[in-house]
Amino acid sequence: MPRKSSPSSPSTNQTEFAFQAPAPADTLEGGIPNTALAFWDWTRPVLDNAVAHLVKGWTGGELDLSSTLIIVPTAESGRRLKQALARHAATLGGAAVVPHVWPPEMALLVPQDRRVVASALQSLLAWARVMGALRLADYAALFPHPPEQQDNAWCLSTAAMLQDLSTTLGAGGGTFASVAAETIAGEEMERWRDLAKLERLYLKALAKHQLSDAQTLKAARAAAPWLPERVERVCVLAAPDLPPLITRWVKAVAQRAPVMIGIQAPASLADAFDACGRPLPEFWQRVDALPPPLDAEQIHIAHDATKQAEKLVELLAELAPSGQTALGVCDAEVTARVKEKLAMEDVHVFEPGGVPPQSLGLWHVLQCCRDLVATGSWSSLAALLRVPEVRTALAGTGEGSGMGLLRAADDLAAKSMPVTLEHALELMKAPLQDEPATARDASTKCLGEVLNAALSLVESFNKQPLPEAVRGLLLRLYGERVFTPTSPEDRCHLELADAVLEMADTVAEEAQRFGFKIVGSEAFALVLQRVGEGSVTEPRGEVDLVLQGWLELLWESAPCVVIAGMNEENVPGILISHPFLPDGLREKLGLPCQASRFARDAYLLHAMAHQRNSNSSFHVICGQWSERGDTLRPSRLLFRCPDAELPARVGLLFPGEESAHQQSEPARSLAWQLVPRRAELAALQTISPSRIKDYLQCPFRYYLSHGLRMSSVDAGKREMGANDFGDLIHVAMQRLAEDPEAAASMEEKVIADFLEAAARRTAHARYGKRLPMLVRLQLESAVQRLRAAAAYEAQSRTDGWRIAQAEVVLGDDKDEHPLLISGARLRGKIDRVEHRHSGGRVDVRLIDFKTSDKVDTPVKAHIKVLSGRAKLRDGDEWKCFTNAAGKDCQWLDLQLPLYAAAMAVRGTTEASVGYFLMPKGVQDTTLEEWQDFDATTMQAALDCAAEVVRRINDGIFWPPAKVKFDAYEALLLGDAQAAVKNVFAA
Repeated sequence: MPRKSSPSSPSTNQTEFAFQAPAPADTLEGGIPNTALAFWDWTRPVLDNAVAHLVKGWTGGELDLSSTLIIVPTAESGRRLKQALARHAATLGGAAVVPHVWPPEMALLVPQDRRVVASALQSLLAWARVMGALRLADYAALFPHPPEQQDNAWCLSTAAMLQDLSTTLGAGGGTFASVAAETIAGEEMERWRDLAKLERLYLKALAKHQLSDAQTLKAARAAAPWLPERVERVCVLAAPDLPPLITRWVKAVAQRAPVMIGIQAPASLADAFDACGRPLPEFWQRVDALPPPLDAEQIHIAHDATKQAEKLVELLAELAPSGQTALGVCDAEVTARVKEKLAMEDVHVFEPGGVPPQSLGLWHVLQCCRDLVATGSWSSLAALLRVPEVRTALAGTGEGSGMGLLRAADDLAAKSMPVTLEHALELMKAPLQDEPATARDASTKCLGEVLNAALSLVESFNKQPLPEAVRGLLLRLYGERVFTPTSPEDRCHLELADAVLEMADTVAEEAQRFGFKIVGSEAFALVLQRVGEGSVTEPRGEVDLVLQGWLELLWESAPCVVIAGMNEENVPGILISHPFLPDGLREKLGLPCQASRFARDAYLLHAMAHQRNSNSSFHVICGQWSERGDTLRPSRLLFRCPDAELPARVGLLFPGEESAHQQSEPARSLAWQLVPRRAELAALQTISPSRIKDYLQCPFRYYLSHGLRMSSVDAGKREMGANDFGDLIHVAMQRLAEDPEAAASMEEKVIADFLEAAARRTAHARYGKRLPMLVRLQLESAVQRLRAAAAYEAQSRTDGWRIAQAEVVLGDDKDEHPLLISGARLRGKIDRVEHRHSGGRVDVRLIDFKTSDKVDTPVKAHIKVLSGRAKLRDGDEWKCFTNAAGKDCQWLDLQLPLYAAAMAVRGTTEASVGYFLMPKGVQDTTLEEWQDFDATTMQAALDCAAEVVRRINDGIFWPPAKVKFDAYEALLLGDAQAAVKNVFAA
């Protein structure tokens, strides 16, 4: 693996340009008068070919190219060309003067045009102003179903759509009016005529402020090009993705100066390119037109972004001895993983295109602030409180702040699910009915102060002018933080903050100019939208590797290249059709379309492969899954091979289940292992059935939950969790048992009405007077279940069963006859004990309420029979016993047997046990008793429980079990043994 650059080991982007003049290019007369097509040897780097052409005839001294205008694909390729020319000139003791190296956009918008052209924001606001003043009834073909409100949100979203449509058409010099003049039949013609009328209003709105539309200016400049003084020739170099409008520009320029178009391909492929060097779809779509660009050995399949990054780094290490290696990444998900992997190897990488704002922590804070000032939502504040700097800014450093504040917020979210800031304050002020009020600690008090501060912030933000509001927000949150200019991360954050402040000033100024009234949270959302569409310039500094995008790689001279993210979604990519501009119409209008995109990328793959001198120096990596779990498709370009090889290629690109399983890994990087604190746990004084179940399921997760007291909190949840929902029903059933009249009733309706009222009271006490929508729906579900349960309650009373006790607490300080398990008292709560007098004896049954949607009998919930497919995991023998039928069984849960044992200690023997099942399907409501439950089963459960207590006291919390989905899934990455260091080893 390469390390930091040194004089003896230059990095890829710092390598001296070793120029070797290639063989003379094959030059053909172009299809445009006064143009020539120079076909280069594509087995040599583009830079070699470009420099050789530009220095032809130069023998030394100053290399003066001030009479040459050079068009290159991108600004990065222009930078590389200038460096290469300077290095070549230096080899003969001279210097290079190269003043005119332009990307295509500079040819279409020259400096004098940029003084009058409307910016993207000005264009958007002009469109939005037009839409706001529009009488939609006059545009029935375009808006057959007008919006209910012609508000700012609608105006801006429609303006963005029209702006995008105008830009797409403008790439080919088209306008709404020009499309309306085409032969388009029926309703489409009327729609385009309406669009043309809107276009005229938009252009008029710009002209009112002495501004010109960018697309109009580009079309005008293409017809009448501007050339710098002294320019006598124009060279368009290896630019296969030129906008269609450049063809007009070349035709007009060629009337004044000769134009050379350099194409990185041999002259034998002259029929494969158009007059400006763009690949022609009719040639490049033919699989048999050229030999396949890649062999199977050059294609690698990886399960996800993490595996792609690992494979890329692996190939980089393998290829490093052979010379320079360039990296290309076509997928943003993979970029993040590659940077992470290389950072672990102390390799500094640079992205020429800049860093997306969305990858910075400040962007997350700004997004949450946007939501907070727009909606006053609790979830946005809860997310902000997780950022230490923001938490300190809102709460200070006094008593109750810090992690205590975060715990208080999480507790409120888990218990009461606030929706808005006002709702949260309401819930904090009103203690739960029927529950004892608890003393409020400093953190709870601090949370109330933070809520009031957040409400004040929202109110003041929406009242202030936008620039002052945004500046005040950033100062409030980050005013005390010290930023280090030499830190790349801090520099990126400072640049993002500056961009946001500058855009806030610009939005306020331009909105006022165009008379578009947008303030407060709406204006702030527009600011972030515009900033988010750009990038943050990362300081290049000393770097080891450059992460290049697909279009940059043609100009890469490194002898070895590895490209990740070669999926259909990225290369050739999927052009999403505009609602007014389907792909067929794009193609008809000569605009970039699926066919032209495919031709471009098929050419690029061939050209890049031909520049490398062996198969071992060019590799591509294709992913199978995205981080969201979506299936990724291999790029169509990877199927370019002879028909005889196609089955094997398909097998390679779509590995079977066994291969996929071997490659599978969660889409996260094991950049570190979790090293849990080794806590010295005191001997158990109490143990509950739920804790025993946790240990039976996984001893390591038990340690995290009960030893280290780790738990996850969903601070933004909008509905009751399974425990919350079950507790709501439990409280209603408890209230029934506590009311003598209702508990003794045999009338279903009386019981049902009582249970419903109890559930509604509890829900409103916990979640406020105005219940969140999802909670209301869940409450109605709970009511349905309770009313269905009322029928069984009434029938039980008729059958002679009476509620003897409810919520029976076991093992607390008041328990005079606790059940001891290896010295630990059993702690728990029996939902209900019922008695029935029959023939001089008293029957007893212990009932546990179950509200899960999955209906399991008590036997299935507690025991797994080890037969057939049910296999025993190594080390789990101690969980097993033999039942009365002689079958080997494994304990999954001990709840009901331990409850029976606890009641036996109290003198209640031979009690039956069962579940009162209240699932989502109310037709399945029933009381399910454990058939054949006996003293032998109870004793086996006691033996297993004793072993659990012994193991916990002995500190046995390893190995972890494989659990598919649980609260620790994100932390343990699906494989606890790989993700966690075993700190329990002797």
